[in-house]
Amino acid sequence: MATKSTADAGYEVTPAPFPAPSKTQTSTISGHPTTATTLYFADKILITITQNGRLAHWVHVPLDVSATDSSLTSHDRDPDDPSSELLPMHQLTATTILGGTVPELDVLGQTLATNIASAIKTRNERELRTVVLGTGLDRSMKGRAEFSELVGLVLDVL
Repeated sequence: MATKSTADAGYEVTPAPFPAPSKTQTSTISGHPTTATTLYFADKILITITQNGRLAHWVHVPLDVSATDSSLTSHDRDPDDPSSELLPMHQLTATTILGGTVPELDVLGQTLATNIASAIKTRNERELRTVVLGTGLDRSMKGRAEFSELVGLVLDVL
């Protein structure tokens, strides 16, 4: 039985450094030890936020927005208002790929993913990798303070 080479299979293998660059940090948020980790792969940025070792919800946000409409690529940032930098970019869309059975945590995961992807795109507008966010959060993580702390923890590992 003959085997096909990767060139015959119709795809190309892209060499990437191994192990993938990563960074991890732990913090206590609302009494729950929370660990955020990033892994930078050639085609994706994988971010996990876990509490008690759980990973129950996965979301992805493509940063490669090929827009023909300038309204999709413009940034609604007010240069005179520094707080406008905290708003997520409207052209980035988070989609649940696994989990999402708890509606409140599904919304939280998608909102976190969009905000994190916006922060990545703001830091490097040429970034085109897909952001994949895996979360395993306690059901009590619904408030504004918890959200801010989660975003801050992830920003520390980007």
